[in-house]
Amino acid sequence: MDSAAMLQHLGLTQTEARVYLRVLEQPSLSAAEVADLAGISRSSAYVILRSLAEKGLVDAGVGYNSRYQPAPPDRALGQLLERERAVLEERERKVHDVLPELSELYAQRTPVDGELVEILRTPAVVAERFDRLQNEVRESIDIVVRGPIEIGGPNQAEIEALRRGVRCRAIYAESALDHPAMTENLDTWVTQGEEARVFRGDLPMKFAVFDGHTVLMPLVAPGVSGVVVIIVRNAELGAALGYLFETLWAGAVPVDEFAATHAAANGR
Repeated sequence: MDSAAMLQHLGLTQTEARVYLRVLEQPSLSAAEVADLAGISRSSAYVILRSLAEKGLVDAGVGYNSRYQPAPPDRALGQLLERERAVLEERERKVHDVLPELSELYAQRTPVDGELVEILRTPAVVAERFDRLQNEVRESIDIVVRGPIEIGGPNQAEIEALRRGVRCRAIYAESALDHPAMTENLDTWVTQGEEARVFRGDLPMKFAVFDGHTVLMPLVAPGVSGVVVIIVRNAELGAALGYLFETLWAGAVPVDEFAATHAAANGR
């Protein structure tokens, strides 16, 4: 990044950056000399120099014919950074103030028919939507996990949901526990409050139900390669898959019980 672009990144306009760089090359300059060097009108030079002085980049004397001197770059850039920090802090305060209202409007929205079903086709979009659903959930997440395993990290969104008091239940296929993401993170999820069980045998499908009415489910179809996942916002489908989940849950064993049995069978 060149100097002019860096200065613009810190909040200067293109012309302000050009003028400051011209002033920086000289011991001192009059407004008329700045205008000639920067290729701008004298009236514009006065406006820009005043702005640079307010931002701490130039020092100016008093009077119509005063001369302008550059502020030392370490001091000037430090003041620019402080201004940017102040602006960012103010924006953060405004976002914090307006976020509850916007979140309430979002929660109360009535989706149109075209929004009831989403089809997702790339892993990045699937991961983003999964995190979003976990961030939006209010009461419960019920998830059935079998291969192929798509989880690539600690699933911080679930941990945050658990901390909000959301009930998270997961049924894992026995074969899924061999995946690195499971061995690295399952203990953490359970410690944070996830209710986990292991299903011995084949699970019929993988899916997640959020608050009983929003379903995320991968689709497997002959001749279709890659990732195809649907999100359906429908209480009837959520209830049907909820019934399937409860049936599978009743036939699964708690993960700690499974671990103890598995260790005993392997002589550990």
